[in-house]
Amino acid sequence: MSPEGRLGILAGRGELPWIAARRARLMGEDVHIFSIYDDEPPAEFRDVNHRIILTKLYSSTIRIMKKWEIRRLILLGKATRDILYDHPRFDLRSIILLARMASQSDYSLFDTVSREFEKKGIHIIEQNKYLKELFLPSGRYGRKCTLRELHDVSFGMYHAREINRLDIGQTVVVGKKSVLAVEGAEGTDNCVRRGGELFHKKGAIVCKVAKINHDMRFDIPATGAATLKTMKEAGCRVLAIESARTFVLDPPGFITAALKAGITVLAVDPEKTDLACLKKINARAAKKVV
Repeated sequence: MSPEGRLGILAGRGELPWIAARRARLMGEDVHIFSIYDDEPPAEFRDVNHRIILTKLYSSTIRIMKKWEIRRLILLGKATRDILYDHPRFDLRSIILLARMASQSDYSLFDTVSREFEKKGIHIIEQNKYLKELFLPSGRYGRKCTLRELHDVSFGMYHAREINRLDIGQTVVVGKKSVLAVEGAEGTDNCVRRGGELFHKKGAIVCKVAKINHDMRFDIPATGAATLKTMKEAGCRVLAIESARTFVLDPPGFITAALKAGITVLAVDPEKTDLACLKKINARAAKKVV
């Protein structure tokens, strides 16, 4: 076990929790997974996978983590709001905690829960601790974008950042300098589907961003093959993400799938989304991801 104590991963759905767990093990960590859904874990983690009820923060989640002497915790994976709204089961102290919150926005929930963990001696660490290889280097992957598309990327990144600043969502779909869809609680793929169809499947632009000064412990944007599939079905042709602040599941496979679908991926520096900087990125294809 690390001198910093046993590592826990609070796991939603998707591959990110398991990718991080494997990499943490390779680095000598004693990892335990605390799953908020009933999904079957990979065989290699069945003996250290614990089902918890997240809305019972004290009588389930923290109690089980303390039992296993968790000192550090990473929050990873998809967690939809049906946890709060679809027949939730709260313990009394969690109800009181929610009642004290000014809002139930994603950031407010993450921040409030993390402070409760810290009070119990469980330190929340950055999500990218074991996942830095999932960031795409800055560059263009795929065909060159047209000037109209670059204008839309710059426009879209600005509006995505504003929407995220308000804690509404991380993704917008734009076309001809018009916002076609904004991500809410329904998730990225539904947002992409709505926006692409509103643009009559004629090449809308998808922009996904983190917050300015993003707290890397919470909700780092992520994308993968499922979003590419939805983009292709909706006729979207460009995906713009932030190079060092967006997890890409299986980067080589992701880029291969994007090229096959005819989708250009622009991985950009968060501070360089103006038209002049985008033209420089667009001018030369990025190196192959391995």
